[in-house]
Amino acid sequence: MSMEASLSSKVRVEDLSGGDDPEDIFASAPGFLFTDDLTNSHGSPNSVIKYRNARFGEIQLRTADPDSENERQLFSHYLWNAGLKLAELVSEAHEQEDKRWSLEGEKVLELGAGVGVDGIVATLAGAEEVVISDYPAQVVLDNIRQNATKNIPDHLKQRYSVHGHSWGVLDTPFALENKHHFTRILAADCYWLSGQHENLVSSMLHFLSLEPSARVFVIAGFHTGRARLANFFEEATTQGLEADEIYEEDDRGKRREWLPERDGGRENHTERKKWLVICRLKRKGT
Repeated sequence: MSMEASLSSKVRVEDLSGGDDPEDIFASAPGFLFTDDLTNSHGSPNSVIKYRNARFGEIQLRTADPDSENERQLFSHYLWNAGLKLAELVSEAHEQEDKRWSLEGEKVLELGAGVGVDGIVATLAGAEEVVISDYPAQVVLDNIRQNATKNIPDHLKQRYSVHGHSWGVLDTPFALENKHHFTRILAADCYWLSGQHENLVSSMLHFLSLEPSARVFVIAGFHTGRARLANFFEEATTQGLEADEIYEEDDRGKRREWLPERDGGRENHTERKKWLVICRLKRKGT
């Protein structure tokens, strides 16, 4: 039986800077020099990521070149494996009998969009409406708009928009107009700042439709740290969300149960990086 291709094999990165900075070369080297060390982020400032999607073909994504240190700390100038996995699940859903990951006909909000891949795929996959959002830094939002224009055909352009949103800031015109508006919320690799978990969950609950079928799609890589991810799920539970389904999956599709802690907290870092937590959240009691 052939082994399923890894997520990383679906991506190629082209550096547009024209230089071969030794630091950049070293940063991208572990996945090639040390084959047991999975590359889970792709791109760098001012690069093009080419993601090969089986349903929609090649999706080209420019990365932003953040202007300030604060903007660089958003890590929005990378594509992470969690975002790739979510794009794969959404694009493959039309072939599955089980439509739990389908976005067809849904009103979709992507939080922490980065390069915008999941909002783009949501639009291509038949969502009724898509809002692609990230922190309101102009360089980040302009880059998302460029990527969306590049990859979404003109006949679908009325179905998506790009907006800035700071998690937990719910008194802006955008937040007030869209309270409980979205039937699906996407959030891939948005969890590395534990201090933002309360705000992130607040935004999820604010924007999530009150319909019983409404869901939040959560995918994150364990490079973030298992304890941080466990903290997020604790916060989500405290504020009124619960898991409809949750499991762990490695970069080649092997599954196992989600655990807030493994190996007594001494989990091997290199091995941990190969795994994602994949979850659908719903309002408690729905």
